[in-house]
Amino acid sequence: MNAGQRAGQRTERRTYVKAEPRVVWATLHDPAAQDVLYPELTLGPAAPSWPAAGATRPARLRFRLLRASVRVESLEVRPVSRFRTILVGDGIRLERAWGLEPGDGGGTRVVASLDLLASGRWTGLLIRLGRGSVATMLEANLRNLKEMAESGGR
Repeated sequence: MNAGQRAGQRTERRTYVKAEPRVVWATLHDPAAQDVLYPELTLGPAAPSWPAAGATRPARLRFRLLRASVRVESLEVRPVSRFRTILVGDGIRLERAWGLEPGDGGGTRVVASLDLLASGRWTGLLIRLGRGSVATMLEANLRNLKEMAESGGR
């Protein structure tokens, strides 16, 4: 791969959460839960309009060996059903989507996806040399959301 080429990774995972969609949605957007839900991110202050589409916030990404200052932008918000963001930094673009559907017995089917696009020699090298994967990161995010929503955020 040449220095200017892009390396992408895309993954999707699903789970069932034993909590109503409104509870899962509230957990997903609970400011006190962000460090647990997204251990790979240190999120900066949110604009008052967050999570409205178009709202942004600064963050620091730690993925594999890569450490980067990034901007997180809310791309799509459909309360209690869909939330999509994009994280952009020097040589990296990470799009994340959460879909919530009412399930049987008052639970929620959650579909989560990540699409990582890295460009540039150093960004790609740091990602390739590190351990873990986009799938591992997404599975951890989903597991944390499930545990927090089912326990009522405790």
